[in-house]
Amino acid sequence: MSWKLVEGRKEKEIRKAYGETLDELLQTHKDIVVCDADLASSSGAGFIYSKYPENSVNFGISEQNMISAGSGMSFVGIKPFVHSFAPFVSRRVTDQIFMSLGFAQGSMHIYASDPGYWSLYNGATHTTFEDLAIVRSIPSINVVAPSDATSFVWVLKYYAKHGGIFYNRAPRKVVPVIYEEGSTFEYGKGQWIKKGTDVVLIGEGPSVSDCLEAAKVLEGKGISTSVVDLLFIKPLDEKLIKEVVNSHKLVVTVENHNKYGGIGELIAGVMAQLPAKAPLRIIAVKDRFGEVGTKEYLKTIFNINIKDIVEIVLENRKILM
Repeated sequence: MSWKLVEGRKEKEIRKAYGETLDELLQTHKDIVVCDADLASSSGAGFIYSKYPENSVNFGISEQNMISAGSGMSFVGIKPFVHSFAPFVSRRVTDQIFMSLGFAQGSMHIYASDPGYWSLYNGATHTTFEDLAIVRSIPSINVVAPSDATSFVWVLKYYAKHGGIFYNRAPRKVVPVIYEEGSTFEYGKGQWIKKGTDVVLIGEGPSVSDCLEAAKVLEGKGISTSVVDLLFIKPLDEKLIKEVVNSHKLVVTVENHNKYGGIGELIAGVMAQLPAKAPLRIIAVKDRFGEVGTKEYLKTIFNINIKDIVEIVLENRKILM
């Protein structure tokens, strides 16, 4: 593991990183097949289909077939990279992931794109605030939520080398860069990327960037703030979680997911087994369906933006005294 935080503010489109990395991998890994469900141009892998026609398959709007066929590929030495909107490779294909892939002990990288509010104008049908609760209950699956393009690329390359079943939950769109290009991570480990003493903010995916921005505001108000990037939702880095919850006065989790079955409940489960004194506050979607709107609008109505992070810490300021 060798990661370094980026200097200055940079951004990168994750779908661009997906296409670039697949192109790089296909130059040396002829065992890779890229699969999509009529969304290759949306995933950033559109050019792969013309450049590598023998290493790509468009299944059309048949996600269940894509998962089952991809799993079958893995039993003949192929590493399938499949993609669709997060709800279409989680709740729509749960039985295929469970039986055809997990129970059968196949291998697959699933790019579950634009989860939660990232679906924007696609609305409720394309929104998933429940996918973490669904997929992490499947035995043998790895569930990751990269915070930026750098950590997303590391997951792709890790799967290409080691195989396994990976549910990679990430937007397609432009997100802030947190880690320097080329940073590497460790399987099953999170990152304590900012260290403080009063409150620890634990985020998943690009919510980590919001945690970093909220930390700046809180530091300006005299509150020493830590930030943790989980990266792995399953397996969870329980050693890191135990360390941070026992060394802070307040724990706050931040997620682009329903409060039921999300990282807040995961952290609560770890804390319940400890003599942890710090209280836990969960910032998550409060059992609602998706809506149509801009990212800023959706984060506001679901109460999961930077302002909400700051406010919940300030509401508990007495705990920090």
